[in-house]
Amino acid sequence: MDNFIQITEGRTKLLVPRYSLEEKVPPHSPAFFNHLARLNRDLSIYIYNIFLDEYNNNKNNQITFADAFGGIGPRGLRVAVEVPKVSKIYINDINELAITAAKESAQLNNVNEKCIFSVNEVCKFLISRPTERNKRFTIVDLDPFGSPSPFTECVLRSVEDGGLISITATDTAVLSGIYQNVCRRKYFGLSINNIYSNEVASRLIISSTALIAARLGISLSPIFVHANRHYFRVFLKASVSNSMANKVFENIGYIKHCFKCGERNFSSIYSKDLCPICSSKFQIAGQLWIGKLFDKSILLNLIKKYFSNDFNNDKKNHQIKQIFEISVEELDDIPYYFSVDEIGSMLKTSPTKLSRIIEKIIYSGYRASRTIFRPTGLKTTASMSNILYILKN
Repeated sequence: MDNFIQITEGRTKLLVPRYSLEEKVPPHSPAFFNHLARLNRDLSIYIYNIFLDEYNNNKNNQITFADAFGGIGPRGLRVAVEVPKVSKIYINDINELAITAAKESAQLNNVNEKCIFSVNEVCKFLISRPTERNKRFTIVDLDPFGSPSPFTECVLRSVEDGGLISITATDTAVLSGIYQNVCRRKYFGLSINNIYSNEVASRLIISSTALIAARLGISLSPIFVHANRHYFRVFLKASVSNSMANKVFENIGYIKHCFKCGERNFSSIYSKDLCPICSSKFQIAGQLWIGKLFDKSILLNLIKKYFSNDFNNDKKNHQIKQIFEISVEELDDIPYYFSVDEIGSMLKTSPTKLSRIIEKIIYSGYRASRTIFRPTGLKTTASMSNILYILKN
């Protein structure tokens, strides 16, 4: 462990490879640790805590957490330290040295009795526990290098009824429309390489996971999503119900985008219509999730519990609070957004302030909100042509 140093993330001490803090792209040898993913882990801790506050453990099962790609243990160990309702944390990785570092970090934090470590392939790890439903994991996290699609079914088979799955995808080029054939193969739909491709990517992850879940008699409902330049992440509650799983296609549809005039709309039915404004050919994304992305009652409770008054008033926690506040207000039933720069370009003027655009759109009788997918993005029921007309007048 000569090449490892100790750091603190959140309230947790971690032994991490020295070079992972020095290199622009964290190396995979001797073990992988991405310090740039701290926001990802910070948000996860809040979501796990508030989910378990509302979790209905009517069978009085042990609350468990599975970290399938555990690495040196940053997520699993933070759960052990910072999510007190979890009684057992299972941390797995194929790299034996990474698990050795995770074990030493567990001792540093005095949580080694709560942690169970394994060196195994992901699917073998996830199905290694007894298959009875009352022995499955309460929360399962999947944070692979690349696409989560090869492991999705294993995750769904390992989570208990009423449990939570959190999934990260880092194959951003595939999900953003650069490699369409790969995207369709891995996520059952096409993306669009445009201004809101990060939201399209998040919705593709949800839809592909929900379709696999439906085959297994599991219904998924989104609690929260987060997109970053380096990854897309979704949090989904799993409920075992054939009748609810039968309704999965009520939330599956398509987005149509015109690259000539900027018009966009969505539908539950696939069609090759021409743009009604300029008669150009629409580019189509989907099939993908067109339903809501946030459980706003849970997120409101999260804000009240952790961000009321002057709690954690530093810069980092202000950023996290703002992310949750925007998601509560976001019009997440609209599966795309517009950007201030995009609108300014169409008007051939300097960009108008986002708050002013939203104010004018709402005054004109449409719904409008900010979005967590882009600081300069807005969701609205107004079309691009409506927006341009409003701002011109």
